[in-house]
Amino acid sequence: MADSISRQVAHWAASLTYDDLPPAVVDKVKALLLHGLTGAAIGTQTAKGQHVVHLMLDEEPKTDGATIFASGAKATRNGATFANAEIMHASDLLDSYRMLTHPGPILIPAALSNAELEGRSGRDVIVALAAGYEFLFRICDDFIPSTAARGFRPSPIYGTMGAALVAGMLMGHDEDRLVAAISLAAHCTSGLFSGGGLYGGGGERSIHEPNAARQGVFAALMARDGSIRGSDFALEGPSGFYNAFTGDGEGNLTYSFDGRKRADFAAVTEDLGTTYRLLTAMFRMYPCPGYNQPVIDLILELMEQHSLQSDDIEVLDISMNYIETLYPSPAFPDHNPYVPAVGQTHYFAAHAAVNGGVPVVGGRTFGPTGADLRSDERVLAFMRERVKVVPVWGQAMFSPSIVIRSRAGATVGGTYPYARMEWDFAQLEERLQDCLPGYPGGKPAFDRLVQAVRGADTWTSMASVHEVIAE
Repeated sequence: MADSISRQVAHWAASLTYDDLPPAVVDKVKALLLHGLTGAAIGTQTAKGQHVVHLMLDEEPKTDGATIFASGAKATRNGATFANAEIMHASDLLDSYRMLTHPGPILIPAALSNAELEGRSGRDVIVALAAGYEFLFRICDDFIPSTAARGFRPSPIYGTMGAALVAGMLMGHDEDRLVAAISLAAHCTSGLFSGGGLYGGGGERSIHEPNAARQGVFAALMARDGSIRGSDFALEGPSGFYNAFTGDGEGNLTYSFDGRKRADFAAVTEDLGTTYRLLTAMFRMYPCPGYNQPVIDLILELMEQHSLQSDDIEVLDISMNYIETLYPSPAFPDHNPYVPAVGQTHYFAAHAAVNGGVPVVGGRTFGPTGADLRSDERVLAFMRERVKVVPVWGQAMFSPSIVIRSRAGATVGGTYPYARMEWDFAQLEERLQDCLPGYPGGKPAFDRLVQAVRGADTWTSMASVHEVIAE
């Protein structure tokens, strides 16, 4: 019998070194760190971020524990991980993969807390994050729509698995202990779609990523002494992870982004260590589902290229992947995709066309100053009357096609390939300038963060991270 997915990943991760990583992978991990830590700095100013700091210091203070962002206070390993994940997540500046996973607020806090307590270096953090992101992306890749159709929110489900690998590597686990950490994580993960949209949610989703980070670290801790062996086939076994969270233990899919009905488990580890899927991570800049980002940016580009104003537009026609129009789950969409509504693609497209942009996380604003943008009548009228969203089976993810027909009868259009959002460190740094109005300390403080993260492979401790966020 071939080695399990967990065994193959653990074998690779246990021997992975900084020198094994291609320069593009190191650059991308640094970009992911920069994006996540920018979000952390912004998140420290939010009510949610401040609340979780007080909660952890009331419940889990530990003078020799791990550091909580900005406060300088210390809590238990799990407590600090949870608090830092909530701070990062509260900013809404999230990375994204396959629409429904946001690894940064899960993997980065798990990495930093464990690196601090285990005396690890910046290079160790880069290696652990490279492995954790890669593992997460590979195990979720073809399976996200089927997981979502089961009512489970993929981000915490798959994020817990990635966090366990990250934490286990920084704890110095060997191959067997990493297998155990992965198996234990499969028993610890959860997260339901009942927390929003049409189904009367009460905000439960806000704890999903923080709890995934915490549970992943817990799984790695439980595996540390070797007393729990864990199951090699916890993922693809008959009653394992995939059976529970996709409804099938043999790779059969109920939904997929490209229409396929079956995934090959062998493909999960194919070219592991040679081909890095983490290079395709995208960085969300707007406080809305990530598939709206290319829609917004393409509309702005087309209007600028063709000198169009909103009043010139007769119809704005958007074609996008069918599964994206059923966000967050094809079985449990939180809106009717054919009815324009505030907070959906129709709205963000209209907002971009009417106001010349959409507010950026922590930064630039567009639209009437001081107004509730959700009640901007010009946007609402444009949304209802002139925006059309067309679901297309098999259209590439996050790659919308847009056609604009003007009142004068002219037609212009274009497509936004997903690859345009696979930014490297330099591209991300440029885009993050839009967040600076909301960044504590403004551009000088942000520039110091950029410098610190660019030199992450020279960190001898995690003090550099916490000092620059605390400024």
